[in-house]
Amino acid sequence: MATPEREREPYPVGAEDEFELDQFRIFEVNKRSIGVVHTEKGWFAIRNRCPHQGAPLCRGPVTGTMLPAGPDEFRPAMAGGVVRCPWHGWEFDLETGRSLFDVSPDRTAVYPVEIRDGQVCLMLPVRRARAEA
Repeated sequence: MATPEREREPYPVGAEDEFELDQFRIFEVNKRSIGVVHTEKGWFAIRNRCPHQGAPLCRGPVTGTMLPAGPDEFRPAMAGGVVRCPWHGWEFDLETGRSLFDVSPDRTAVYPVEIRDGQVCLMLPVRRARAEA
């Protein structure tokens, strides 16, 4: 059975032209640190916490990765789609939050990003008040 799509609301974080290519801007949203970045692949938002040991993930570089290859052979991949943890170098996919090459089963949260009238918006789940029991 498919999981129903969660209702989301926009949370503006700045104008498009305020973001430098491949440079995270970090925001505190609902008590969470979230990094937003524009790369050649698009717009991404990811939780600013490495699931390995809690490093500020969005302080690491936005990059690509290298695929396994033979001697003297280089196979670059995922240009502009990876963030590398500044503490231990673990790489995470900006689209899914999953670590690359199965170094960890852990992942970090990712959030949809939309551009609305020139404003960059995080699309966050609607927070509803819980009914009193």
